[in-house]
Amino acid sequence: MKKDGHTDVASSRRMCKTIIEDANDILDSLPQDMEASLPTWWTNKLAKCSAMMNGARDYLVYSTDTPMPESETAEVPTDQVVVGDFKSKHFDICPSAVALYKDIEASDEAIESAMLHDMLFKVEKKAIAANMATKEQVDKTQHYADMIMELAEEMNLVDEHAYVEDVHMAKMKELANTEQEEDEENDDMTPPSVRMMNAS
Repeated sequence: MKKDGHTDVASSRRMCKTIIEDANDILDSLPQDMEASLPTWWTNKLAKCSAMMNGARDYLVYSTDTPMPESETAEVPTDQVVVGDFKSKHFDICPSAVALYKDIEASDEAIESAMLHDMLFKVEKKAIAANMATKEQVDKTQHYADMIMELAEEMNLVDEHAYVEDVHMAKMKELANTEQEEDEENDDMTPPSVRMMNAS
């Protein structure tokens, strides 16, 4: 039997409590002046922590993945990947990611990156289905993309991950523009006949 504090769940609970304590200390120590400046290296560090916590939260809160029986783990669709003990569900949206992660070495960085890919692709699929992306969805996927690229740098695979920004974030921003254009049209109270005259 593993001692308390050395199992995954117990260790995770302990780390979460430490994070909460640290966050409260930071909140208490921040200047009251909202316009005060802080060191860039410090704000960058906090931004990275925030993005990683957001990704960890999303994986547990929003993931519908359930452990697969061992007899089924060998049955992996050709458009999905298995990296370490992680099996993807949404890689079918990106053949480039499938090709890259099909035979990638199952390091901690690769497993985490594969999870982040799957969460990004899941949000992108929802946006494509709706034919628009909300600002929240774009911000969320950008967080995932930034973390993926940091991991790609650690794995010396930055160029191989160019599709993340060039294809998927570009698509999310395109879909966000669709929503913005519709909002602007809805906000325009000018009668359609007048708009047609103005456009001519």
